Amino acid sequence: MRQRFFNLRVKFMEHDLTQEEAAKIAGISPSAMVNRMAGRYPFSAWEMQRLAKALDIAPTDYGKYFFPGVSA
Repeated sequence: MRQRFFNLRVKFMEHDLTQEEAAKIAGISPSAMVNRMAGRYPFSAWEMQRLAKALDIAPTDYGKYFFPGVSA
């Protein structure tokens, strides 16, 4: 089984960032990021925009990174 938010985790690694560092850059609290990555709560539009900007993710690729189970 594939890890939840696998593509987003790969993006963290490509930018040499930990999950916590990516959250800080995007202005998301570390606890909120943990809850999003664990699938407890969905990312808000604001959070997606901030992370996408920090990680160079195009808006057309949001499904690939922020919606697990959606194939792109």
